Amino acid sequence: MKFANPLELKLCLTNYAVKNGYDLWFEKNDHQKLLAKCCKYKKNKKSKSCPFRLWATWMKNERSFQIKSLIDRHNCARVFKFGSIVSYKWIGTHFMNDILQKPKMSIRKLKAKVSKRFNLIASVGQCRNARKYAFQQIEGTLIEHYAKTWSYGEELKRTNPGSTVKMEVDVMPDGETYFSKFYVCLKGLKDGWMEGCRRVIGVDGCFLKGICRGQLLAAIGRDANNHIYPFAWAVVAVENKESWKWFLDLLIDDIGMGVGHGLTIISDQHKGLVEAVKERVPAAEHRQCARHICANFQKRFKGQIFKKLFWRAARSTVPQKFEYHMNEIKKLEPLAYEHLMERDPKTWCKAFFRFWQEVPSGYMQFEVRVETEGYAVDLNTRQCGCRAWQLAGYPCVHGYAAISSLNRDPEEYVLEWFTTSMYASCYRYNIRPLNCSAMWPEVDYTKPLPPKKRRLPGRPTMKRKRDQVEREAKGTRHTVSKKGMIMRCTICRERGHNRSTCPLRPNDVPSTSGSNKKKPKKQGMVLNYVIYYTCVPFLNFFPFTGKVDLEAELEVEHVVMFESEIDVPEVDLVPEVEVDANIEDEIQANNEVEHEIEVQDNVEQEIQHNAENQVRKRTRKTLERITKIQIRKNIRRKEGSSTDHPLEI
Repeated sequence: MKFANPLELKLCLTNYAVKNGYDLWFEKNDHQKLLAKCCKYKKNKKSKSCPFRLWATWMKNERSFQIKSLIDRHNCARVFKFGSIVSYKWIGTHFMNDILQKPKMSIRKLKAKVSKRFNLIASVGQCRNARKYAFQQIEGTLIEHYAKTWSYGEELKRTNPGSTVKMEVDVMPDGETYFSKFYVCLKGLKDGWMEGCRRVIGVDGCFLKGICRGQLLAAIGRDANNHIYPFAWAVVAVENKESWKWFLDLLIDDIGMGVGHGLTIISDQHKGLVEAVKERVPAAEHRQCARHICANFQKRFKGQIFKKLFWRAARSTVPQKFEYHMNEIKKLEPLAYEHLMERDPKTWCKAFFRFWQEVPSGYMQFEVRVETEGYAVDLNTRQCGCRAWQLAGYPCVHGYAAISSLNRDPEEYVLEWFTTSMYASCYRYNIRPLNCSAMWPEVDYTKPLPPKKRRLPGRPTMKRKRDQVEREAKGTRHTVSKKGMIMRCTICRERGHNRSTCPLRPNDVPSTSGSNKKKPKKQGMVLNYVIYYTCVPFLNFFPFTGKVDLEAELEVEHVVMFESEIDVPEVDLVPEVEVDANIEDEIQANNEVEHEIEVQDNVEQEIQHNAENQVRKRTRKTLERITKIQIRKNIRRKEGSSTDHPLEI
């Protein structure tokens, strides 16, 4: 097998070792020869070493690096640490695209990715150097790419004649030239929008990811099937008023709309964009995106009821319905009503949108009734009292009912913008492909450098702030969020604080705010406790009451000493249990009377709390066990019977 150089062979051996888990190492490695073996750190001479061996040198007759001998056998176990054979350059090369997509990837995440993808253990130093190496390679690649932007623009204009490509650069006082703006509007997309799309344009900007940050400005239309149709875009450093004015000037010149007569622009509430539209296209109808307004509205007024009422108001086609839904919002929260009215409802509610009126030419008028509501429908003018037909461009449900009563085809009353011929005219123009960058034409302009990094105010963010729609679509949260929740005090039942900061909290009530603080150690204490238990009589035995000496019980290894004056029959007791009875109180003859054995003792202990709990549990269990054994043995000795009648304790 032949290779171009030793580096190419080393790369193949590294991939081979990582794939199969072999601990390869290079005993000889220079520009002339290469000797690879396996299991370098196997020091046990008695065990057989791995027989793998590869020897390669340069050929004499040609300039090729050839493998001269190879023993391709292994008897070693799989390894996960490969040492120096897996270099930081090898890791950086394989993960360059990942680092390019996420430049702020941490060393810990990169190490986890290496372990998951190649099943090996990389050190922190290897991952740190790999990321640094990847950044160096990416930076060098970016410099080469931005140096070809002039050639890229010329190639676009050569392959797609009639396209508009504009580029601007910034020349610094030190003489360096940096990339600033780049605008593209291809001829095929522009002609498709002019012929097959309505005069409605949506403009917006988004952030660009990667090493060189910036923003992408785009202009989109709607085709006959209501799908988005992008036809112009630009790359700028910052989304502000100046960049939007520059973008709109080029866009209006391409589509030939002048000051905007007959044009509708839809955008968000960006201040720079709103001001740029007023200055550059003052005659255009500027409408705001209802989704952006709803997202900002939900930040202040949360809840599904506010969201539903907002969309009902935004989709209202007549002013009366709009006012009704807005009054519902006002009843819930007057501030929410004021917030929406300040956003100029004429720019985001259908009830205030304008449309062209047609002069009636006949008397094909109907009244379509839905339960108690009635709507006037005029088929000649293609209008309905609900205004949905005029706003949408195709018949509403009321218009469809009137058309069906005449047995006519509803497609005859659909505007031309929604026909298949219009849809075909959008996409009948081709976008010609480009050649590779090596074949792009050379230009005499100064090659620009990548744009300078712009430091944003505040602390750098690690994650992009997701929109409300993205958060709802993600749907990974299984618990109720506490965000926006208002605490209620358990003492005064007022909202806005908890019991730890309540002004009515008594001084003797401990605060829960410092629950994470270390609790003080418990000192020596006096243990006072009473153990109560009852012996229920069985057969001719009477209950007895006695005292238990805990100190004697502890000293005699869990043997309880009872003192009683009851005449107990002489029986052989269990040898390991000692019992001495002594009457303390007068015995009552009633078998149903239960007497309790009260045990009370005060014991001073200087041991810790855990030891005290163990002594307490041990004493209780010992008393119960010995009492059961003693009574059961006495009964068996007296009656000579088995355990047919168990004793209840």
